[in-house]
Amino acid sequence: MQYPAFVVPWLGNGMLIAMDAVLHVVISHGFAIGAIAMIVLAEAIGIRRGNEDWDRFARRFLKALIIIVTGIGAPTGVGIWLTTSALAPKGIGSLLRVFFWPWFIEWLVFTAEVILILIYYFTWERWRQERKRRHLRIGIAYLSCAVASAFLITGILGFMLTPGDWLEGKGLAGAFLNASFIPQLLVRLGIAFTLGSLLAAAYAVFRRDDAGMRTEAMKLFGAIAAASLCLTALASAWLLAVVPSRYTVHIPFALLTSRLAHLPGIIPLCLAIIAAGILLFCLAAYRSRLKMTRVLVLPALMLAILYVTAFERAREFIRGPYLMPGYLYANQLLLSESHLMRKEGMAAVTPWYPALVAGGADDQGAFLFAQNCTACHTLRGINGIDLRVRGRSEDGIAVMITHLHDMVPFMPPFSGNDAERLALTHFLASLEEQQGKDSPSRFSPYVRSAP
Repeated sequence: MQYPAFVVPWLGNGMLIAMDAVLHVVISHGFAIGAIAMIVLAEAIGIRRGNEDWDRFARRFLKALIIIVTGIGAPTGVGIWLTTSALAPKGIGSLLRVFFWPWFIEWLVFTAEVILILIYYFTWERWRQERKRRHLRIGIAYLSCAVASAFLITGILGFMLTPGDWLEGKGLAGAFLNASFIPQLLVRLGIAFTLGSLLAAAYAVFRRDDAGMRTEAMKLFGAIAAASLCLTALASAWLLAVVPSRYTVHIPFALLTSRLAHLPGIIPLCLAIIAAGILLFCLAAYRSRLKMTRVLVLPALMLAILYVTAFERAREFIRGPYLMPGYLYANQLLLSESHLMRKEGMAAVTPWYPALVAGGADDQGAFLFAQNCTACHTLRGINGIDLRVRGRSEDGIAVMITHLHDMVPFMPPFSGNDAERLALTHFLASLEEQQGKDSPSRFSPYVRSAP
């Protein structure tokens, strides 16, 4: 897919995609898998014991969740496709070509998920007595589809870290069943059940249900949260072991940014705080300390969501400078095109350039910035390039662009010829002069601000 470059002012292209993706992961894992697994479990307990309290708890909890899962989770999933298609079209197009069938099957599975969860919810009151076990099977079928969806997507996400021998044979099986597939799947399931059990516990402790049932629910969900957290920790260690060290060394930069990357000890300290906070809640819940559980459950949820955010941030960042290792850079430029671009120039091989760029120095510089840098940087805003070049001379900026990948290995090298390097240098050097006079989208009709 070849589209003009879109630039999201201040927020940035990468941040927009990341915000939507993290929200979707929290809902699709924690709510759509983990929390609904707790609902299916609660319904099964109610059926086995003939206990209406458990059944009532499960039904009311589902009523609270279904709006979030269908009203926010599903649209944010579509939002990932929308934002990546507009802001990273070559990347998503390349992944579609490699994983056409897994993604096609996942779309079918997603459709089945939506249908099954609606049937599960709307038949709860109607399917009683002898039909109750059939109703439970609908919940189990939904949960199976949700886990299958995670299975299919994880193969694709794992490939983006460990493509294996795909570059040699271009085979689907080797790409999908990559080295990080199983550990990353276990991490995601561990995250799902940790979040889901915390959500179920939060719902239980703040409702005025039968005291005996509530105490039992606290113990059950606290134990599941502790076991799931252990699974997440072990699977995370396994994942770190299989991801190449040339990527894992970037973790401090991913989580601490360049300002604190020289203090990597902060990361295990923060992970220990997250684990301790969740385990403290689990202990309070298991020992039926209602007041303490109420105090700790929301912080525990926030800590679990923080881990999800950090995990997704690290997973996306550390594979830099690549989107598809050895094949496609993070700025969507093919490695196979690099030599041609260095010789002929980026403008000569980009179909949209002649139609949208008038040809002035600012226009060319803005085009080169959009193509090379906007996957991660804004002009002025989050991760703004203006702060990186402030106070530097044009010669200094030119040297920085020339040796960019050598100095910062997780950044792609500049793609373009010598004349284009000078045009981008001049454009970046002029940013300080333009401060307060122009919006980031002024520099070229090619750099379109996303609505």
